[in-house]
Amino acid sequence: MAMLISNATTLYELALDAFMTSHGAEDVPGIYHAVRKLAYFSSGERSPEAVMRTGRGACTAKHILLRDLLRRRGEVAEVVLVSGDFADGIPQAASMPARLRAMIRDAGVADFHCYVVWQNAGEAVRLDATWPNALLPYGFPVNTGWAGSGDTVLAISPNAATQRAEDVITAKSQLLLGLSVDQAARRLRFLKLLSDWIAAIS
Repeated sequence: MAMLISNATTLYELALDAFMTSHGAEDVPGIYHAVRKLAYFSSGERSPEAVMRTGRGACTAKHILLRDLLRRRGEVAEVVLVSGDFADGIPQAASMPARLRAMIRDAGVADFHCYVVWQNAGEAVRLDATWPNALLPYGFPVNTGWAGSGDTVLAISPNAATQRAEDVITAKSQLLLGLSVDQAARRLRFLKLLSDWIAAIS
């Protein structure tokens, strides 16, 4: 069993190294933007391996990947989960389907969002790599100009700090279990509509 874990870890580390090499990510801003530029798509698959394989992912997988890439470089980084309304603050676009625009107008999409806290010379810096460049023309907080200092703009306005988690996938799954049936269904409808629209305009 120990050998299997060791082999899996080594393969993952090699995949992280290959990702940084293929994206020319040599420093923290380079790593951040390499992850941020990956397409946003919520499929329910939250593993960083899937993001590297498919080139797309949602906030959980992208931020686990960002954390692990930073750690691979020797940085101190953690994933934070916060609760909030994911629809609140997302800009409407004319090309969005009417159902998506209506859900944004109505808001009330309960979710648990991830971002990374990176320790930069003793300063805790919030890194949100959710939105790719394709969403810049639509008014999303894409954070294209981040150059290595100061917080980035979060993709969600948190109503409370939830927790820092090492096993992010399990932590998020447990938090989602706390949503009501209606909240969970509304969240899934919203994420599908948003993901399909982003895929169509990317």
